[in-house]
Amino acid sequence: MTNKNKMILTSIGSGSSYLPDIAEQLIERRDTLQIEEWRLEDIDAYRLHCTGNYVKKMFEDAGMKTKITMIHADIEEACKNADFVMTTVRPGMSEARELDETIPFKHGLIGQETTAPGGMIMGLKTIPVLLEVAHAIEKVSKPNCYLINLANPSGMIGQALSMYSNVKFGCLCNGPTVIRKAMNQIYTAEGYAKEDIFTLVMGLNHIIYCKVWVEGKEVTDEAFEKLLVWSADHLPALRKEFVTEPLEKFIGWIPMGPYLDFYYDFPGNFSDLKHYGSNHWAQMKATVQKNVGDVIDDIPAPKEDATRAECVRIIEKRTFELYEKLDPRAYKLACNTRGGKGYGEAGITLMNAIWNNTNEIFSPDVCSMGSMQGFNPNDVITTTSLVNAQGIHPICFPKMEGHQMAIFYAAKEYEKLASRAAVTGSYHDALEALVANPLVNSYYNAKSCLNELLLAEKQWLPQFSESIEALEKGEEPKN
Repeated sequence: MTNKNKMILTSIGSGSSYLPDIAEQLIERRDTLQIEEWRLEDIDAYRLHCTGNYVKKMFEDAGMKTKITMIHADIEEACKNADFVMTTVRPGMSEARELDETIPFKHGLIGQETTAPGGMIMGLKTIPVLLEVAHAIEKVSKPNCYLINLANPSGMIGQALSMYSNVKFGCLCNGPTVIRKAMNQIYTAEGYAKEDIFTLVMGLNHIIYCKVWVEGKEVTDEAFEKLLVWSADHLPALRKEFVTEPLEKFIGWIPMGPYLDFYYDFPGNFSDLKHYGSNHWAQMKATVQKNVGDVIDDIPAPKEDATRAECVRIIEKRTFELYEKLDPRAYKLACNTRGGKGYGEAGITLMNAIWNNTNEIFSPDVCSMGSMQGFNPNDVITTTSLVNAQGIHPICFPKMEGHQMAIFYAAKEYEKLASRAAVTGSYHDALEALVANPLVNSYYNAKSCLNELLLAEKQWLPQFSESIEALEKGEEPKN
């Protein structure tokens, strides 16, 4: 069924360097997704101008008649009568992300934008914005409007939406879309029909495992070996993607990376992330030279201990310089370096399945509804689901292995505590969340890291003003 109605689509956080990824998907699906108006909202006027004009040019070149409206810093205006609202926000942008990723290493903890403790601080900054969007949808959007969130940390954001709003939502990582696309490409190239390939995705956001069946036969170990070959030509260079083959065979599932590997090899990932510049920059530069050209040849390599956030900031600056000039290499540069390519496909595919009632198999972050044993039905998980016009319907599968469930239980308690802290501004809840996280093995390190992060990022954490004021005086927060 193709829905003949015309849609109003809103993008909150349209200054994202991956906005053209969404535009590309809308152009490809123009026959089944008729967009009357695409509203682009952002608090950063410069970035909104750069990406907004770039996607306008993409639409003009494609002969798209969609009205594109740019809205500066007005979420409610952007959400009026919307059918779908997509979010790609990052409070504090690259400046705050560098703090998220660099400070934890000083306290013996992994610095990464989606996992504790840096990922928690990112969640504490982002959740209030997403709840503002959710409440705007409840107030002014169409009754069946869906919030499709592409911002990180997606699972924690989904948990907060479940706990503190009534909005219909699906949160997304591009990982499940990438793994399904990879398996389809690999096995259809070998002569198998697409409908005979099934990829099961289960877990929590950025803690997801996959199994693969072809013609009813499980081929997970074989599929992982093929995936390693496929990834060399199809994935961006600025990231460490997969675990080792012996570890995959031990688990019996494909652990989607790079995040899940943190739980199996903390020391190795600590070292890799702490020296991201020296470990990955040269490979990334070679990939850009091959696929894009000489757009970054004049940029000096970052220092040896540069984090991924610092590398991304350098690339992002050049990307926006190119966007401003409407240079088509801008989008290619983003796709070949960072890892966000595929978010547009994930978001628009989910939207299309709901809008056009396609009964499609997908793996968003949604309420479990009892599909994962031991979890509250309102707990948000990443799960294989059937998606149609009636919504997102998680499919129940057998319980996973004990060590996997142990990771899930601990990580989910962490997400719930952090979600509560983001709303209440409770220092105790934030500290308890860190102590609960499987990647944190010291109360004292958790506390010292939390204190430094709160002080360094106070401008984006107004709900913690009371605790931050106490810390600045050398006192213990009371809440």
